[in-house]
Amino acid sequence: MTPYEAIISKRDLRVYTDQPIADDVMHRILQAGRMAGSAKNVEANRLVLVTDQAVQDSLVEAGEFSSWIGSSAAIVGFASPVAELRLFDVGRQAQNMMIAAHAEGVGTCPVTLQHSDKARAAVGLPDDWDMRMVITLGYPVQDHPDSPLKRTRVALDDLIVHNRWA
Repeated sequence: MTPYEAIISKRDLRVYTDQPIADDVMHRILQAGRMAGSAKNVEANRLVLVTDQAVQDSLVEAGEFSSWIGSSAAIVGFASPVAELRLFDVGRQAQNMMIAAHAEGVGTCPVTLQHSDKARAAVGLPDDWDMRMVITLGYPVQDHPDSPLKRTRVALDDLIVHNRWA
């Protein structure tokens, strides 16, 4: 699978088998996140790898649309010091990891956590750190249902504005 093929074929998945992710596969996925660029090379974010079921269940309470995340093999949280919050860096790390996971046959889905206090408590983050986003990881079930939000993507010609808006 080429990088381009991995990017255009990756889909967000929310239903996984109970198969654990092998250590070497998880290492490559986490390494892909580590290698993402960082604004001014600060590398302020930390990755919180959650495989403990009790911690995963606690993270369910941290999101508005996250009731299903405890069924994944692993959750990776993106923790950032509040003073150095760099959400673009978080997005770059997450996308690297999701593409690497897809190339390994592992499904993923990004999840926003709206309740910072509950996310902090779930993973023991200090008050001056925040974890607003996680990704779930797991091997996809054979007959994964389509998303109820599935739609045709915006055409490339409709997506691009050349040079100036109007």
